[in-house]
Amino acid sequence: MLIKEVASGILLRSIQFPEKALVTVTRVVTSPDIHYANVFVTVFSQKTSDLGEVMKILKHNIAAIQRELNRSLRMRPVPRIQFLIDEEETRRERIEKLISETAE
Repeated sequence: MLIKEVASGILLRSIQFPEKALVTVTRVVTSPDIHYANVFVTVFSQKTSDLGEVMKILKHNIAAIQRELNRSLRMRPVPRIQFLIDEEETRRERIEKLISETAE
């Protein structure tokens, strides 16, 4: 939970995303030895092209984000992060949309 909060703060303060694109850290999954962590994000945007752009920005800035994470967390080891799209969240949204359309 701590990694998720700190990573969210770093993205909010330090990274410039495309206009009107909302990037949210949904969950973090660490390896059993805590040396690695997958940081799952969702991207809410009007344009579908923003998803690829956001992932490109995250990949380009991963070293700076990792450095900031290393400075901010007091835990050791600080896991090496990698950003992934949260497909579970995408599926959940699709199901909710289908349910709401069916209820109409």
